[in-house]
Amino acid sequence: MRFAVLLAGILVAAHTAPARAGAVDCSVPAELIEDEPRLPTLAEQLRQKHPITIVAIGGATTAGTAAGNAETAYPHRLEAALKHRYPDVPITVINKGVSRETAQQMVDRFARDVYAFAPTLVIWETGTYDAAQSIEMEVFAGALEAGLANLREHQVDTMLMNMQYSRTTASVINFEPYLDAMQHTADVADVYLFRRFEMMKYWSENGVFNFANVPPEGRAALAAAVYECIAERLTEAIEYGVK
Repeated sequence: MRFAVLLAGILVAAHTAPARAGAVDCSVPAELIEDEPRLPTLAEQLRQKHPITIVAIGGATTAGTAAGNAETAYPHRLEAALKHRYPDVPITVINKGVSRETAQQMVDRFARDVYAFAPTLVIWETGTYDAAQSIEMEVFAGALEAGLANLREHQVDTMLMNMQYSRTTASVINFEPYLDAMQHTADVADVYLFRRFEMMKYWSENGVFNFANVPPEGRAALAAAVYECIAERLTEAIEYGVK
């Protein structure tokens, strides 16, 4: 099965999704949010009310491909949510999502697409394309380790975001080794892991979203709703990380 078909299948549902995620309860258990690594630089910048730049680097879901444009993607919605939460702090979220890139290809553009903006926080979403392409685990883990080490050298707070979930794609792509590699690498590097895969699985299993069998005309609206939920949970995770 072609990767494009698999990726499209991740963000479809068996019911009509609301235009905005606020119409559904997409909260998740606290243990999916409350990871130990914190965001000390971001916390200090917020405390002093200094201007903050966040770079979201990742793949198609960072770019907002499934919903049709970047304004419906989670980085844009995250910026709005953070501005609402911290109205006295100038906050900019820069979207550097590029479809169909491996973790290594993302690392290769850190200089241009991350460090050039002198960010306080980097949200690195990766793993879906590596898993779909069956990239060797040593290569994937090595790219994660090198990328996180590079970010640490630049003294940038980092949140690593793992893959999307749907029952359909999970049945044809072996995500587990890649999920394990991301968890292990984040633990070793002492970096916050935003567990998107587990959150989306929780939504699926609890009837919030059912990621299967929606007609093409309903997919963009659902993708936008899911992106907003991701932005809400990211805001919650950032609030926890800066306590």
